[in-house]
Amino acid sequence: MRRHLPRMMACLTVGGWLVCAVPALSAESSEHSAMPFHTILETEQTARLLAILLDSGRAVVNDNQTLLDDPSRAEKGFTPEVFERQLLDMFRGRAGIDLQDIETITLPQRSKRLLKELVGVSKGVIEESQREVNRQGTGFKGFIPAVFGSRVATRFTAKTGVRLKQTALTPRNPANRPDLYEQTALEAFADSAYPREKVISEMASNSSALRLMFPLYATRHCLDCHGGPKGSLDRTGYPREGLVLGQSAGAISVLLPVTK
Repeated sequence: MRRHLPRMMACLTVGGWLVCAVPALSAESSEHSAMPFHTILETEQTARLLAILLDSGRAVVNDNQTLLDDPSRAEKGFTPEVFERQLLDMFRGRAGIDLQDIETITLPQRSKRLLKELVGVSKGVIEESQREVNRQGTGFKGFIPAVFGSRVATRFTAKTGVRLKQTALTPRNPANRPDLYEQTALEAFADSAYPREKVISEMASNSSALRLMFPLYATRHCLDCHGGPKGSLDRTGYPREGLVLGQSAGAISVLLPVTK
């Protein structure tokens, strides 16, 4: 049965981030009650870190957009190795975790495995894009953060069974259309009074999976296509949304099966 997010949500700080967990509407099953609280917290932490890592990759592409769209250069030097260094730096700054020393950091083994897998998939997408981004004589290549994120999310989901998805209230890609849970969370994020960067998570009533919504915000490069004037066509031929810097721009949705 589908459930709407209730108005009241229980919040706690996990690893320096404010997490709002949505309680189930029905009474908890005995299976849910028996689940150790640390297992729930570890699952939530893993989902949040995966979302941060995917968004960090998007941000690296975003930061290099001018380089990627430079028609005067053939070899851009944006190799998988260069991308990985920038990705790990970005993630370390945002999450406080150095994935170069992942085996020595205090994280569950499942978290380490999934994070390493996501780094590998992300590098693979950059590797496969080399001919695309190094095409000389062409400006806009169409390889933007959303395209990178979609390719990575699709492949990561297929390899691991952990669903990553970019979504928004009015997505350009029909495949990113939000379901009811995602839509309600997105509406909460879009409220100007909603605290920035506060994620929303929920454990399934049967404890089989955890869902987490990680908010995204419009950056300067995002506004090249998604800014104003609203309704005017951007360089892809799509009507601009009229976003402003820092405005809610969607979310990364994570569906993570629970390992007990």
